[in-house]
Amino acid sequence: MPFYADLSEAYDALFPVSDAQREMFDWIRGLGDIRRVADAGCGSGAQLLHFATAGVSCTGFDPDPALVALARQKLAPFPDARVEVGGFADTVRLVSPAVDLLLCLGNSLVHVPQEEAARFLSDAASVLAPGGRLLLQILNYERLFRDGITDLPLMRAEEGTVEFRRRYEWEGQREIRFRTSLRIAGGDGPRFFRNDIPLYPIYPDELWEMLSAAGFSPIRYHGDFGRSEFTPDSEALVCLARKS
Repeated sequence: MPFYADLSEAYDALFPVSDAQREMFDWIRGLGDIRRVADAGCGSGAQLLHFATAGVSCTGFDPDPALVALARQKLAPFPDARVEVGGFADTVRLVSPAVDLLLCLGNSLVHVPQEEAARFLSDAASVLAPGGRLLLQILNYERLFRDGITDLPLMRAEEGTVEFRRRYEWEGQREIRFRTSLRIAGGDGPRFFRNDIPLYPIYPDELWEMLSAAGFSPIRYHGDFGRSEFTPDSEALVCLARKS
């Protein structure tokens, strides 16, 4: 979609892999033998790179060709890494053989209607090896809707030369218009990219029901990648669920 094609130039600057993410990835690896990892909505491949450098076989897919090109370049030195163009509906086709860990991060899941999200979670369980895990992260939409939050924090990167403004316009409880403005400074003056896409909120209780119906147990919620306790006031919902 044009939104991510525009964003690809500044993607890694705006969404770097945090130390907390890396520590959680390593903690999960310590829970069991992680030989194969897949990333649904892999973006520029930065999260997969952490696993690839540790010798883990990696598969990533994303619907945006510009981001896939970045991910392929990043992972090119690793022969056991593969990145394809594809969306959540392509999970079963693209993820083979079965993986030990499936990532779905960056609030990606809410880019598709709730029915498609539920199908993805069912497909996610089918491509996981027995006892495999799903690591999923979205925003805490219960808090956002309850508090009527419309403006998300301004994001700045590259010493202020990149600015990303984000606004939510609620169209009831089930759909949001996500309006963004990206500003990239340059020698010939700043460039602006504006976009407007729909998002489909998933609330904590219904995500739990989707995961249970897909065959995940146990399911654990955290408030961030530091594994803090999830509460109604948490900004994020980070879920680690195991295929039962």
